[in-house]
Amino acid sequence: MSRINPDRPCPHETFGVTAEINRIVANESAPESAPVAFSADIKVRCEDCGEPFRWIGLQAGMNPRRPMVSLDETELRAPLRPASADPDFGLGIPGFAIGYRPGPPAT
Repeated sequence: MSRINPDRPCPHETFGVTAEINRIVANESAPESAPVAFSADIKVRCEDCGEPFRWIGLQAGMNPRRPMVSLDETELRAPLRPASADPDFGLGIPGFAIGYRPGPPAT
């Protein structure tokens, strides 16, 4: 039974989290090969109303050096490494960024 009153905004009191850990290998045809990087994809939603939450203040894309978000900002894409790995672990994989450049003003 839903605790939501349709006449009032949802107070967002109960959360669901989905985390997917990606093991990135250099050669996908050799699954036993050692990973060259790891990444966590994390989504949060309100369990009561189903509304997704958006991550604030991060650029859209994927980067092995810093967290980024999906284009709709609902998925955090965060690189990670084992605690025993060198600090440069995973930095050799490519990434991408989505930028915005405003066009000329409408006439």
